[in-house]
Amino acid sequence: MPGRPITLLVVAGWYPSVLDPVAGRFVADQVEALAATGMVRPLVASFDPADLVGSGRLRSDTAAAIRRRAGDAIRHHPAVFAAGSGIPVARLPIAGGRDPSAGPTHAAAARRAALEALADRWLSGRETVVPRPDIVHAHTVYPDGVAAAALARRFGCPLVLTEHASFVGRLIADPAVRAAYAETARIAGRLIAVSRTLAAELVAALPELETRLEVVPNAVPLDAFRAAPRTERRADELVFVGYRKPSKGIDSLLEAVARVRRDRPTVTLRLIGSSPTEAIEAGWRRRIAELDLADAVRLEPVADRAEVAAALAGASLFVHPSPRETFGVVAAEALAAGLPVVATDSGGVTEILGPEPDRVGAVVPPDDPIALAAAILRTLGRIESFDPDALRASVSDRMSATVVADRLAGLYASLLAADEPADAGPPGPYLPTPRPVRVVVAFDRGRAMLLEALPPEARAAVVLATSGGREELPNGLGDVVEADLGDRIRSVADRAAIGSPRGWRRVARAMRHPLAVARRRGWLPGLRRALAAEGVAAVRAALATARGLAGPDRQVELVCVDGVDYLAAEPLLASGEATLVPGGLRRLGDERG
Repeated sequence: MPGRPITLLVVAGWYPSVLDPVAGRFVADQVEALAATGMVRPLVASFDPADLVGSGRLRSDTAAAIRRRAGDAIRHHPAVFAAGSGIPVARLPIAGGRDPSAGPTHAAAARRAALEALADRWLSGRETVVPRPDIVHAHTVYPDGVAAAALARRFGCPLVLTEHASFVGRLIADPAVRAAYAETARIAGRLIAVSRTLAAELVAALPELETRLEVVPNAVPLDAFRAAPRTERRADELVFVGYRKPSKGIDSLLEAVARVRRDRPTVTLRLIGSSPTEAIEAGWRRRIAELDLADAVRLEPVADRAEVAAALAGASLFVHPSPRETFGVVAAEALAAGLPVVATDSGGVTEILGPEPDRVGAVVPPDDPIALAAAILRTLGRIESFDPDALRASVSDRMSATVVADRLAGLYASLLAADEPADAGPPGPYLPTPRPVRVVVAFDRGRAMLLEALPPEARAAVVLATSGGREELPNGLGDVVEADLGDRIRSVADRAAIGSPRGWRRVARAMRHPLAVARRRGWLPGLRRALAAEGVAAVRAALATARGLAGPDRQVELVCVDGVDYLAAEPLLASGEATLVPGGLRRLGDERG
C-alpha cells in the first residue's frame, strides 16, 4: 500500500450540484466517506452537458465546437478543479445529446474527449494543484467507465467500475454499446455491482461477467441520521422520499393509502421529492383529488440531507412502492433513522430489508395496492414492537459509510500493492483570487433561470447574455445583455413538452407540440445565421459590460451553458477575445464556497 493517501479520481456523471443536490448523492456519500478514512484522497471528474439542438449536421458541428473549445479550456485554464464542498470537483463540459457524427456510442465519445483533455493537462505538467491519480473509479460502466478507461490507460493506473444503472439491458441492445461495455468490463481491475439483484441482471445480459463481479453496496452515512424514539414521532404518518416518476409506483401507493384510510382515517402521507415534469406533477394532484386524499397527502419539494433526516426521524413508517430498484438507498436511510419500512419486492430494497423483512417492516408483491395497503395496516398495528436502535443496526454492519469506505480503500490498496507512488505534496488553492466576473451565455431563457440557484454574491458577479427581454430573470445579476433570436431556442421547455418516451406516446406529444419538435429537429430556418450575427454581438457586448464591472484587478471569463451558446461564443474564443471557464452552471455552483 502507498505510504501516503491514495489519490483517487472518481468519474461520475451522477454527482450533486447546486442545480440538483439530490442527483448522485450516493456517489458523493461514498467519496466523502473515502476522504474521511485518511487513506484516500479523492478527486471527482463529473460533467456539465451542453444541450444539442437542430438538424443532424448542426448537432455534429456544435459537438465539435464544444470538444474543441472545452478541450482547450480544460487543458489550459488556471483552475479546472473547484473545491467549494471540500472535495476537488472538475465539471467537464461535454455535448449533451445525440451527435450523429459520433455514432451509437456518442455519450462515451463526448466524455472521453473531455477526460483525454484532462489527461493532457496532467501529463503536460499544467495541473499543479491536484496530483495525478493513482487509480480511477468510474460509476456506471457505460458511458462513464468506457470514457474513463482511456484516461486510466494513459496513466497506466488501475480502473475500478461500479454499476448502478437499472437500464443496462436497454443500453446494450445496441451492438456498438454492448461491445464497448463488455470490453471495458473485461479490462477493469475490479467490477462492482451495488446489489446482488443488479449483479444477476448483468450476468443475464452479459454472461461473461459472472466470474468478475463482486457486490459492494452504496454507502449510508449513518451519522446524518438519528434513530429517534417512538415518543418523538407523529402517529400514523407515512413518508416517501424520491422522484415522483410513474415508474416508482406512486399510483399504487396513493391507491393503497386511500384503502388504508378506510380502516385508519388518521393516516397521512408525505411525498418528498419532485416529478420529472409539471404535467406529471399535475397528474398526481388530480389523482389525489380523485381518491379524496387532498387532506391526507402532501406533495413536498426536494429536500436536502438534513431535511430528509428530520422527516424520517418524525414519521411512523417509510413506504417504498417502486417495483424495481438496483439498490434503494433511501430505504437504508430510513432504517438508519429507526423507521420501519414497507416496500414492494423490487430487488435492491428487498435485499436491504434482509432475509426476514418482517423484523424491519414488510415486503409485498409489486404493483399490488391491495397487498400494500394490508401491509401498511399490519405494520402500523404493531408499530410499538419495532426498536429504532435495532432497525438502525440492521444496516450499520452491512452498508454504513465507514464499512463501505474501508472495504473500498482496501480494494484500491490491493490493486496498487506492487507500486508506491511518489509523494505528491500538499494541495494548493483551487480558484483564482479575486474571483473573476463571469459572462454567462444562456440564450435559452429556461436555462438562464437556473442562475437563481446561485447565491446572491455569485449572481452579482454575472453578466448574462440571453435572448428576449429581462422579464422573469433571476434578481441580483450584474447586468443582462439581450439578443433577438426569435422563437428558435426553447430547449428546456421543448424537452418538457416532448418528453423522452418512445413510440406512440412521443408521437402523440409531438403532435400536440409541433413547434417544440421543429426547434429540436432544426426545422426552423436561420438559427446558425442568427447566432453568427445577433448571438456573437450579444456575447461581445456582455464581455464589454463585464470588463467595466471587473475593473483593472479582476479577470473576465466566459461560461457557456448549451450548444448554441458555444456556437455564438466560438468566434470570440478563437480570436482570443474571451477566456472560457471549463464548466457550466454546475461549475459556478461548486465555486460558491
